[in-house]
Order: sequence, then structure tokens, then C-alpha cells
Amino acid sequence: MGDSRHPLLVMLKLSDPAYTERLASFLRSVGQTAQIVAPGAVELPGEPDAPSLRAEVEIYLRVWKVLYPDADVEVA
Repeated sequence: MGDSRHPLLVMLKLSDPAYTERLASFLRSVGQTAQIVAPGAVELPGEPDAPSLRAEVEIYLRVWKVLYPDADVEVA
């Protein structure tokens, strides 16, 4: 039988969906595998509760906030 496990994901939600493509492009530019799943929603593969991934994502989002201060992102 095949592997029945599903990949774990970190979901990022934007307050303004107009920034969705920019966020995904930014995350890809820093080596992340970002996938747009809906307007205002970007997924990253990984364990959402892993401290190292969460810390890495938080650093990227701090940089994002400097670049796009009007585009709030929430880790869902």
C-alpha cells in the first residue's frame, strides 16, 4: 500500500488578497516552496508547530512587513 500520510502545511493569510502573488514570489525568492491556494492564502510545506520553521517564517514575515507595511500576514 502507498503512504497514507498527508504533508503538513503552514497557511499564511493576507489581510489584502491583492498581495497574494507578491507574498508567494517573495517567499520563493528566499528558498521557500510557496503555493497560492486562494486569494489571500499561501501555503508552505512543513510542520506548522516546528519551532525552527515557525522562527524562519517569522523572520521572513518581518522582512515582508518592512517591504509591504500595508499587507498584514497572519500564520493560520
